[in-house]
Amino acid sequence: MTTPSRPLAACAAALAVLLAACSADQGADLPAITGQPASAVIATGSNTVLSVVANGIDPAYQWYKDGAPVADATAATYTATAAGTYYVIVTDPAGTISSANATVTVTDGPAVVTQPRSATILAGTSQTLEVEATGAGLSYQWHKDGTAIAGATSATYDATETGTYDVVVTNAAGSVASSSAAVAVSATLAAPAITTQPAAQTVNSGTRATFTVGASGTSVAYQWYRNGTAIAGATGARYTIPVAGANDAGTYTVTVKNTAGSVTSAGAALAVNVLAAGTNTAAVVNAANAFLATLSTDQKTVATSTTAPTTVLFNYALENAIQWTNLPGDRHGLRLNSTALSAAQLAAANALVAQALSATGIAMLNELRAADDVLAHAQTSGTGTGPGAPPTGTDPAAGGMPPTGADMGTPPTGGAGGMAGGYGSDQYSVAFIGTPSKTSPWMLQLAGHHLAYNITYNTGKASATPNFLGVEPPNWTVDANGAVTVTAAAAASPGTRHAPMEAQRKAVYDLAEAIQSDSAGAAAAKLSGTFTDVIMGASGNTDANFKTLSYPTSGRGLQYGAMNAAQQAYVRAAIAAWVDNQAADVASELRAAYLSDDALKDTWVAYGVGQGGRADFAAYPNTAATPLAAQHSYIRIDGPRVWIEFVVQQGVLYGTNIHYHSLWRDKTADYGGSF
Repeated sequence: MTTPSRPLAACAAALAVLLAACSADQGADLPAITGQPASAVIATGSNTVLSVVANGIDPAYQWYKDGAPVADATAATYTATAAGTYYVIVTDPAGTISSANATVTVTDGPAVVTQPRSATILAGTSQTLEVEATGAGLSYQWHKDGTAIAGATSATYDATETGTYDVVVTNAAGSVASSSAAVAVSATLAAPAITTQPAAQTVNSGTRATFTVGASGTSVAYQWYRNGTAIAGATGARYTIPVAGANDAGTYTVTVKNTAGSVTSAGAALAVNVLAAGTNTAAVVNAANAFLATLSTDQKTVATSTTAPTTVLFNYALENAIQWTNLPGDRHGLRLNSTALSAAQLAAANALVAQALSATGIAMLNELRAADDVLAHAQTSGTGTGPGAPPTGTDPAAGGMPPTGADMGTPPTGGAGGMAGGYGSDQYSVAFIGTPSKTSPWMLQLAGHHLAYNITYNTGKASATPNFLGVEPPNWTVDANGAVTVTAAAAASPGTRHAPMEAQRKAVYDLAEAIQSDSAGAAAAKLSGTFTDVIMGASGNTDANFKTLSYPTSGRGLQYGAMNAAQQAYVRAAIAAWVDNQAADVASELRAAYLSDDALKDTWVAYGVGQGGRADFAAYPNTAATPLAAQHSYIRIDGPRVWIEFVVQQGVLYGTNIHYHSLWRDKTADYGGSF
């Protein structure tokens, strides 16, 4: 766990007291702590009493949480109700001393997510029963036929006898019992046999690849391997790679086993046809030129202002490239609406978008524009739940240099403080930074309130960043009459469901849960401080901080090589959730760069906890009674090139709910690496 830095003022005060004491009495003894505050795991809504025992002459106390002094916490004990890292500074006339840190973790009751499975085993062998549960500070007790088994207090138990088994999982917030698993013992159980071998195949990069195996046998288990290495979570008769890339090529096998024996399939080779970077550039340039051909002279005259709203063309210069933000309102370039563009022009613009992005990238653009229409309606009709209060707390002290623009920590309300124009899909724009070319660098920019696609075409160099994605509301439902439901009930309401960032949310949820369920990994990855937004985002109305961004070089979290196989798989999947919005050639090139063995060796994951004491990226509305418990939850992936961060914020127009911000940067190739 990262230890919070002690405030400079506290250190200075302690030094002054120490020096004064030394001058007055060289023989005086410093206060001594004989009893340290203890870490604790507590249930949501409860508390724990932290205490310190110190020797000294009339000692004074000041408690700290995450490096900041706690108001009125000046006794030898302090009742903590919030998650954080606590310590106390003890002072007497002779000097000052600090206690050790005590970590308070706030958790909900445990929930079983993977139940133990019934099995038939061969006499003289054992079956490993296992349970997976969420929650902090978990303990386990296995039972056989209703009676506790002595010493069976881990998440797994090796059963050797016929019986009905279950496990009770407990933490400070409560307990839950698993479902029962029946174990039968047989003297004649046969080992499995493979009846259908997995088949070799060749797929294009960015498409699906699926392997299947047929096997006979009782109570069989499966484990798939790539080049001899077990694949985390690949434990069924079928294994699917949703989006295959160059790093997925290899030889795949599966081992099928039960307690009577095991058998391994023949190898099945997967070949992946990878598009070279720039393969799609000519087609994008052609689509861009076709769009230009539909425009009037004024609509394609090179702008003389960085914020010009009447032309699509801007000089290839940094001051034009950085014109994006997460605030609502106008953007430079031509607006993608029927007022600014004719039907033919809109059709040509849509054809360009279709060529430049993958199907998921196009869907993201369309869905985020739809979300902005929900906000626009809420703003004009007053149907939202009211603006959220500005986020509280301090910017995190560790982990890079956060932007200092006015938007940090204070969400916009109806466009105030941002660009004029408010919310709505009509506010999204298209701009060309530079002239579309197959040989010279230029950038396609698609931007609006919660979206910034900055795709640079620089001959064969792939660049799709900076890429900002955000959404409010996180999900909603539209019924047959066009009525929109934006509440905790949206997921259960009839009609068409919308959740634009569900792939990204699910990816970071899986990653965060896998890390937080592992105490050692969680301690290494946890950041101090409160995160109110992404820290490498735009500053005010532009990306003005781009040239001064400072990425962390220490305190980066949990390193990829220290992760277990499941955690590593979730890292790779999370990176793909952002990269795969791009066209196949761009996505293929960036996947290869970000997911190479060398890159992953220097890739780290870090997280910050939300108001509920965990990094909570569960599907909206999280805990239905308290959806805002998830706000301030933060996670980032930090590699040699890739930087992806995701944060949960309080809603702006739907202030009793949450919304998401995310940012993907490339440390060496933002804006094509040109600036």
